[in-house]
Amino acid sequence: MIKKGLYVSIWGIIVALTGVATLQYRLPIGPVVFIIAFIPLLGLFFAGCSFKGALPDLIFGAIDTGLLTIPALWGGTLFGVAGAIAGGVIGDALTDGIAGFLEGGIAQWLRKKGIEESREPVTTSLGKMAGCLLGSGAVLTAALVAGIKPGFC
Repeated sequence: MIKKGLYVSIWGIIVALTGVATLQYRLPIGPVVFIIAFIPLLGLFFAGCSFKGALPDLIFGAIDTGLLTIPALWGGTLFGVAGAIAGGVIGDALTDGIAGFLEGGIAQWLRKKGIEESREPVTTSLGKMAGCLLGSGAVLTAALVAGIKPGFC
């Protein structure tokens, strides 16, 4: 279990450092976050994990954090840092419920189709990490295109 934890941590550190560099160099957050999503997907690939098995986690992450990004962006735009924090916290509670419901439904559907969805530490963590980055990257990119620029989005 420690080896798997270290493996996931390494991919998480790469994602975090890439995120810090994005902010430091004031790159457009949305497109970069979307591209960063491929880092944990590489982790799944190198670990030999099934992408199909990670599908419920990918979808959970994309829906959860994609939707969460909307109230955080809205709160930050209207009320600054405190609004972004409140939007993120309240949004997280709501989107966890929505995405969890859909994740369970997708897992159940995959099992009925004979596709084993995986609930292993590496698959679940890297799948959710990639999904969260894909969902939030898509929302932040759409915000950028729409001209919504809190800070230097």
